[in-house]
Amino acid sequence: MQCCPNDPEIKLIWEQKLQDEKEISAKEIDRICKNLRVLANPTRLRIAYLLSKRDYCVCELVYKLEEKQNLISHHLAVMQQSGIIDSYKQSKWKYYQLNKNMNPILENLKGDQSHSDLGKRA
Repeated sequence: MQCCPNDPEIKLIWEQKLQDEKEISAKEIDRICKNLRVLANPTRLRIAYLLSKRDYCVCELVYKLEEKQNLISHHLAVMQQSGIIDSYKQSKWKYYQLNKNMNPILENLKGDQSHSDLGKRA
């Protein structure tokens, strides 16, 4: 199909086709942008990557990321407020898990694993 057709009949078909294409809502764009801003922090992105593999408690994340507990807790709170992660209690421990809607986003961000390794410290 020709781009920006001059013929009025073809242009009408062209315009209809463009109108029929599914678009993402402004609300959904805002939600995704907020999530990407949260994940733009390297520590939070590393947390999300780890949580995409399994659920973790804070002490495990502190060990894996080699950061202070209060810093990890702060990042977890930011991520939970934005809806990127959820938490649940098991016995006396609180575990964190990645919101299932975030898995496809992280997979797309990771791309080819041979060129990128988000799980390793820079």
